Amino acid sequence: MKFIALLIAMAGIFPMALLIRSVPALRKNAWTVFGILPFLIPTVPQIDVALITWDNKWVGYVYGIEVSLLDVFALSLFLTLKNRANKTNFHVPFLFYLAAIACSFINADEPIAAMFYFWQFLKVYIVVIIVSRGAFDDEISSQLLKGLALGLGLQFVTVIWQRWGQNIIQPSGTFTHQNTLGLAIHFVVFPHMMLLMAGLRRLQYILVPLMGPMIAAITASRAALAFCLLGLGMCYFVSCLRRWTQHKARMVLIGALGVAVLAPIAFSSFQKRFEAAPLNEVEYDERALFNRAALMIIHDSPMGVGANHYVHEAKNFGYSIRAGVVPFEGNLNNIVHNAYLLAASETGYLGATAFILVLVTPMLFAFRYGWQAKGTRLGDLLLGCGITLLVVSLHSTLEFIFFGKDIQYLFGIIVGIIYGSTDRVRGLAATAQSARLPNLEPAQRSA
Repeated sequence: MKFIALLIAMAGIFPMALLIRSVPALRKNAWTVFGILPFLIPTVPQIDVALITWDNKWVGYVYGIEVSLLDVFALSLFLTLKNRANKTNFHVPFLFYLAAIACSFINADEPIAAMFYFWQFLKVYIVVIIVSRGAFDDEISSQLLKGLALGLGLQFVTVIWQRWGQNIIQPSGTFTHQNTLGLAIHFVVFPHMMLLMAGLRRLQYILVPLMGPMIAAITASRAALAFCLLGLGMCYFVSCLRRWTQHKARMVLIGALGVAVLAPIAFSSFQKRFEAAPLNEVEYDERALFNRAALMIIHDSPMGVGANHYVHEAKNFGYSIRAGVVPFEGNLNNIVHNAYLLAASETGYLGATAFILVLVTPMLFAFRYGWQAKGTRLGDLLLGCGITLLVVSLHSTLEFIFFGKDIQYLFGIIVGIIYGSTDRVRGLAATAQSARLPNLEPAQRSA
């Protein structure tokens, strides 16, 4: 049945593209829907079709080879775009990382399980290519942001219901874990904050920077709230460096009011959390023990043990127990809470280097061309996306959540916006340069 559903979905790619191209309202709103989909996938598993699944056989962060409605929809959107090559060559870091994942198959005890992650990240790379083509158009970037904002609004409503309607102490929204939601917030809040600071005062840009820290506070995730507030502070500082305005002066007062409202919510959420599960990190710091186990694996296997293989290696070869992890099934099946150590232990030093490049390269493009495009909202959008990746990179020192498909789809959308917007900034700069050249030609000829 699932293969029939997949065939129907694949057969519908071209007709869907024709429909989107022929109906202006659909052409506009299709990208909004695409922005919402990463928030819907976790709660509607029926929109994923697993060609191979090891749900009951494997413990990791990828359990099979899946084709999602998001993947099919992305291909349809690709067919609606003009045939335009990207001027910015962003492919090398992605291809380098995919090659490192593929090389890890050699050391993997179960190469098929390692292939699961290769397939997942390959799909993310395709999303980056498609979004970067679309994001050259300002309207498509705006619609993607609208979709992300609606997705965050869905999380806001859901966590409120879960916290006070269902009395869940750490609500997770539509995601499987509150830490995933905490990391997902960053991909939405900071681009909106930068555009709000730049003068966009529509309701969408006002509400999103307010909803983000409130969601983090309600989930009672220390890292999510701290990094969310850090990113908002970065946005304010960078925006003020670009240009000081009275609007930004008023934002200080609004921010102070927001903190006053947020403080009791955060205090109540954390109080409930620690009453239910008191901290015992002085006696037993599990994160540190996971890190120790990962470092032991890296020491013994500098080329990696295979993508999607951390739990298999740490549990079955005694690394977790030797590191001091309490030998309960749940603890031993957990993954090191550090994305960089996870990348290094599974794909080796080569894979860790490639993973860092995948994160850092678009961040540097965003900061470089965002700062270059002074006085434009396109530049502020790029800076907001750059701050997003910076905060996600910092947050990933405390979480492995980046390796989940939900977060990686959001990453693909933001990185696609960065490279599409970078192309637009470079195109505008080239146009401005060529407009000045004809004034030089007569003087050159007379010389």
